[in-house]
Amino acid sequence: MRFKLSPWLTATVAWTILLAALPGCTGLRNLEPPEVVVTAIRPVDATLMEQRFDVDLRIYNPNNRDLSVEGVDFELDLNGKRLARGAGATDLDLPRLGEAETTVRVSSSFLGLARQLMSVGDTQTVSYRMKGRIHLRGGGAVPFDKSGELGNLR
Repeated sequence: MRFKLSPWLTATVAWTILLAALPGCTGLRNLEPPEVVVTAIRPVDATLMEQRFDVDLRIYNPNNRDLSVEGVDFELDLNGKRLARGAGATDLDLPRLGEAETTVRVSSSFLGLARQLMSVGDTQTVSYRMKGRIHLRGGGAVPFDKSGELGNLR
């Protein structure tokens, strides 16, 4: 036995589901992006083709609400070229208007690292960009993007 739903009932159910989901989307849209700062980089292991590092991050929450974080992913570029990429599934409670620290494992290819070292040798400043997302418990992600210059390398 098959039931046939009326178009009106189908539309009503669809709108109810959509309206129930909107408050969660609106909450994410109103979040300011957190500031993420690298506080330490430690080599973990290296092979001929790949190096792995643990990167310590300090995450500042400029929002007036706590954020329950379940992971971070990001890319690190130097002088406009990819140096490393990493992701970590970290359970972290980021207090409102506060900060927390976490560690993410990143990978870099030998060729990319060598290319970066050679290009740094010719300049006194290095531009960097760290771009990624903070994944929130319950779904959704908040993007972050930080760039700047490191000077006086000689």
